[in-house]
Amino acid sequence: MRYLLIKKIARGSILSLIFFLVTLVFSVAAHAQWRPTKQTGLTQTPALQLNNLTGQSIDLASFKGKVVIVNFWASWCEPCREEFGELIYLQEKYGSKGLKVLAINLAEMKPRVMQFLKGNGIPENAIEILLDRNSTAYKAWKARGLPTTFLISRNGAIEGAWIGAIENSDGDEVKGKIESLLRQ
Repeated sequence: MRYLLIKKIARGSILSLIFFLVTLVFSVAAHAQWRPTKQTGLTQTPALQLNNLTGQSIDLASFKGKVVIVNFWASWCEPCREEFGELIYLQEKYGSKGLKVLAINLAEMKPRVMQFLKGNGIPENAIEILLDRNSTAYKAWKARGLPTTFLISRNGAIEGAWIGAIENSDGDEVKGKIESLLRQ
């Protein structure tokens, strides 16, 4: 009888520990994790030329001299949706200091993107939205899931990437990296 009671308590403890570990893993994975350049799988910054919502071709090379955030997102991705306000905030806060945010929508058609913006009260010119209809840029940039956000220096070099949603753009990790590059 005592053996069965100990076995039942042990099983409950093990299940509680497993539940805790799974919860911990998923909560860490939901937050943005910084990866330095060498961990992005990229040795140089890939070319990037896509159309924006008005059909104008936007080329990353034209932003040389600016610090650029390249964010891959989709309207169906809940962490992407939650992060969108942070991207707009960064553009508003640092745009006049030389930051440009490029939000690259993954494989959705313009009407779907417009529906997302309208449904969330976001002006279509709040940040530059580019359409990666065939996921070619996503593949070339070796993005790892959604959202993935690359930070590009003024000279066009990838400094690293955040994998997962940026939830606090005023936090030291995000603000510090951006402000450091803007000072250069």
